[in-house]
Amino acid sequence: MTTNSVKMAKHFSPVWLNEHHALVDYTDTAKAPSKDFFHVFVTPNQFIFRVWKIVPPTRADSHTPPYEYKDTFEEFKEDSACQSDIERLAGAPTLNFLLALVEEGKLDFICRMPRSVQIQIILNLDLEDIQRLGRTCRMFREVCDSCDLWKMIYHRYSETPITPELEQLALERGWRRLFFTNKLQLQMQLRRLQKHDGSHAFVTEMETA
Repeated sequence: MTTNSVKMAKHFSPVWLNEHHALVDYTDTAKAPSKDFFHVFVTPNQFIFRVWKIVPPTRADSHTPPYEYKDTFEEFKEDSACQSDIERLAGAPTLNFLLALVEEGKLDFICRMPRSVQIQIILNLDLEDIQRLGRTCRMFREVCDSCDLWKMIYHRYSETPITPELEQLALERGWRRLFFTNKLQLQMQLRRLQKHDGSHAFVTEMETA
């Protein structure tokens, strides 16, 4: 391990590592039209990029075995073949992020925050910005589509009271879907739920107005 690699390894606190002692550890599908899978695995002193090629069985190279690049941080900075594969499969933004990580120790700390903290940060955005953020990467897509986030958004913006019946409907349909359901449609869905459960009719302020 080079002196710079040792220095970089000490730069990263163990608190930022996942259960596999990795700074970056995720698998995804390549950008279209490719159907290949890839896995990025970065520890404080090693960089690994794995590729599984997915090709039609009729092609001559249909049985291409998986392959991987395994570099130190210093080697990765000079590994043009690995960088080319990352850019082709994962895109230029991913490559730039990984280069910044190994060269300067830059981490995307928001990805390592507890989900509850991520949600509190996202709640400060406008609804349109939340939608845009959800299209940036898989992690933000999961957070921006989460029921925990949309339940809080529903509490903040909706005038419909939160009742046990509404909680039940949200469990079946999801808070995000309920948020974008107009009041009349929501009332009809709640009535159908009440009829199905055999419980008393649900009365809202809209009915008594």
